Amino acid sequence: MFEIVSALVPPLVVGGAFVFGVVKLMRSEGRARAAEGRERVQKRASSAPSAAADPPPER
Repeated sequence: MFEIVSALVPPLVVGGAFVFGVVKLMRSEGRARAAEGRERVQKRASSAPSAAADPPPER
């Protein structure tokens, strides 16, 4: 039984490290994409004309 467990431990450790790395990479990419989206929204908001600055339409 010990031989089986000792034979399986290295592949499990390597597999766990691989999964951990992939999850960490995906999370960091998601954060970067979210930050880029926030930046894009702020840029649009600052470049769009404000409704308060426009005079009301005449009737």
